[in-house]
Amino acid sequence: MEQVLGYIVTVLLGLCVGSFLNVLIYRIPKGENFVSSRSHCMSCGHELAWYDMFPVLSFVFLRGRCRYCKEKLSVQYPLIEAANGALWGLCFYRYGLSMMGILCAGLLSALIVLAVIDARTMEIPFGINVFIMILAVVKVVSELICSVTKRGMIHSFLYQCAGDEVSPLFKFIFFMGRNDTGHFRSYIDSLIDSEGIGPVHILITHLIGLCAVSGAMLLILLISKGRGIGGGDVKLMAASGLFLGWKLTILSLFLGCIVGSVIHLIRMKVSGAGKVLAMGPYLALGIGVNALFGSDLIFAYVSAVR
Repeated sequence: MEQVLGYIVTVLLGLCVGSFLNVLIYRIPKGENFVSSRSHCMSCGHELAWYDMFPVLSFVFLRGRCRYCKEKLSVQYPLIEAANGALWGLCFYRYGLSMMGILCAGLLSALIVLAVIDARTMEIPFGINVFIMILAVVKVVSELICSVTKRGMIHSFLYQCAGDEVSPLFKFIFFMGRNDTGHFRSYIDSLIDSEGIGPVHILITHLIGLCAVSGAMLLILLISKGRGIGGGDVKLMAASGLFLGWKLTILSLFLGCIVGSVIHLIRMKVSGAGKVLAMGPYLALGIGVNALFGSDLIFAYVSAVR
């Protein structure tokens, strides 16, 4: 029963935050105030009452039209709200009510805003990248604290944060091979118990993540003078790299590039889209998938090839 209640509360909160994400998506590109300014209809400008802003339900009850001017409302509103609610539900499923779950939920919400704005404007808002960087710093600091304390609920948090991130470099330094079962999660447990995962390993993992992909992308940016890639993409991969660590960041880039290439080739063939594409949405997809299930994907791959 508590688990069901947890899902309900988490999804409802996600829906409410999704409504705010719509505000960000509309106002950030226009440079409008999204903190103190009241919500209003985009067509007639009428300020919306509290009963006009129930996530998803208001759109359904009003039949997709403004209560005041009767203009059609964008289907984006319920879609963003529903998507954010569903993603927050996945965060609760994956991490429960933990610091990692909260940070992951914040990351996914930021990625939604980033992806939609970049798809429309070909620009990634600097403020969104700053927000992701703040989440990453909080995550790293939390992991460092947990690596020192190692007990009770904090032990469980480290287990969730570290996932299956046991780097070959770390194995080499401590002359430790994988455990007999080959399961990295069991290996994580043994390392925690033996105080193997320490601050140095955590810092190395995340600092390499900060630089590994973003550094290569920065070189492309400089060599191509901005024609090959955008500065916002570089900042995104730096911030998300610090959040995810180096392995999941590389996997995020790989997944984003594959999906982006396939989808854009289809768009070029079907709808005549140009050669230039916004990479933000596809990078955001790769980052989001790996924030939720990246450790499981790596574990599945390692298990399959051994």
